[in-house]
Amino acid sequence: MNWSKTDNLDLMAIVQSIIHGRGTSNELPSGDVYQLQKLTRARRSLVKERTSLQNLIRSYLDQIFREMQGKSIWNDGKREHVKPFTDLFGKTSRYLMRHYPHPSDILQLGKEGLREISINENLKIRNDSIQILLDFAETSISQPKELLEAEIFLFSQKLDQLDLFDQHIRELERKMEDLFIQTDGVVILTVPGISIITGAELYAEMGDISDFDHAGQLIKMAGTNPIVKQSGGRKPSYYGISKQGRRTFRDITYQVGRSLAQNNPEMKKHYLALKDRGKHTNQAYIALGNRMIRLAFAMIKNQSLYRTKNEKYVLYHELKKKLRKSNVELFYKRYVSVQTVA
Repeated sequence: MNWSKTDNLDLMAIVQSIIHGRGTSNELPSGDVYQLQKLTRARRSLVKERTSLQNLIRSYLDQIFREMQGKSIWNDGKREHVKPFTDLFGKTSRYLMRHYPHPSDILQLGKEGLREISINENLKIRNDSIQILLDFAETSISQPKELLEAEIFLFSQKLDQLDLFDQHIRELERKMEDLFIQTDGVVILTVPGISIITGAELYAEMGDISDFDHAGQLIKMAGTNPIVKQSGGRKPSYYGISKQGRRTFRDITYQVGRSLAQNNPEMKKHYLALKDRGKHTNQAYIALGNRMIRLAFAMIKNQSLYRTKNEKYVLYHELKKKLRKSNVELFYKRYVSVQTVA
């Protein structure tokens, strides 16, 4: 039925169901899963807004101190991109952008001033970062500070907004964690590569799995099922994914696959095998995401924990990386202690 217009078929199916009394009632989603879905989608929306705000901050920085974002230099006959700080929106760079935004401010501080600030504010600025920052400030192409008064004022306001976004996102994530720990889906946090964010989003988009008979139905709801075209007795041809499901579910399936490929040793082997077979990177991520949906469906349905042959895997350490101490204790009380007694 894929890629076919089914309006008349759908109408006839509805009519037949009404005539023969085959219809069933369907309630609106409710409960912890639905509440978690609201929180995860709100967080994703906030993260997108924060990214837009960060791009706007970069545009102001282009006018005030462009080189703070890094620049290309020649080194041993090769051009490379050098940055004073790895993370432009980290603690150190944010402090300097807020209090010393212009190159002239950096030059006025000098090497000793930057070191003193680093110690007093616990910024941990490395000596090479200080030297790069001073070199960039000295050769900066920015206009004089007195001509950038409006830009610096607006720049400061945007940094305030960024702090507020970060605070709201942190509060949302704490609320997500406290709600997620109460659900049956929390067992998927025992999988390496599944964080509290990706785990909560995946479970929220899966919804109540009692509505499904097998994981393939969930994959189809996500729209990450491959398109299969076959004519007669010929060998079927596999194309891209259908994209006929829920977009939010499809997005998190991709993100989960990407995270597993990087942070789960066993899943990484599957990823490399897919790459060796000629699969594109995005295709491999989707395939891993689908694999995780099947695994999550089985784990949630049976309320079982992740099983692995990896000798370095320790459940407590895995949970400690993702949950607050109080929630780790709740998890152990609900699953591990019960299973140990049994």
